[in-house]
Amino acid sequence: MKKILFLICLMFLGLNAFAFDCDSASQCTIIGKKLTDQKEYKSAIECFDSAIAMDENDEFAYAFRAKAKYYLKDYEGAVTDAEKSLELRKTSYAYNARANVKFINGDFQGAIDDLTNAVELNPKYMQCYEMRARANVKLENYVDALKDAGMAMKLDSEFSQNYEVKARAEMGLKDYQAASRDFSIASKMYKAEGNRKAHRVTKKLAKKCERKIKW
Repeated sequence: MKKILFLICLMFLGLNAFAFDCDSASQCTIIGKKLTDQKEYKSAIECFDSAIAMDENDEFAYAFRAKAKYYLKDYEGAVTDAEKSLELRKTSYAYNARANVKFINGDFQGAIDDLTNAVELNPKYMQCYEMRARANVKLENYVDALKDAGMAMKLDSEFSQNYEVKARAEMGLKDYQAASRDFSIASKMYKAEGNRKAHRVTKKLAKKCERKIKW
């Protein structure tokens, strides 16, 4: 319990990962998590490797290493680590990591199942609602997608992808006015973030919905 509280507290501090010496498994895991947030995935994996070498039962190290491997497109390695983490202790992080791979492989229902387990453990895990909304859109479960997108937005109204997935659900439900509005918001947010591809895609979809309204 002490290790878990230590991890959770430090993960949410805006501190430089390198301010800590990696002299224990928990500290290696914390540093690895910070490096993952900074998109230094290979260095993060090295930290998680060190954590696991010190403590082979560090479920967080396996779960976070799974996420880093996912970003490096080592999907098989990501699943192996996520499942090892789940064997040790069922956590929302491990379920989320495995759901990422299932989604990318087109197993949308499998992703939904893992994400449902994740939010049952952590009802405020915004990214899980956003991804579950996307998976439901893929399966054309638009009502469920809209509900999840709404929950994600309630948890973080500044996350551009929440507006996009909400708009996709609204578009599926033929609520083109709402979809156009949310695609437009997402487009502006993506532009501000420098995500030119997402900006172009959502701007185009907003215009498509506008044309549907006129019809």
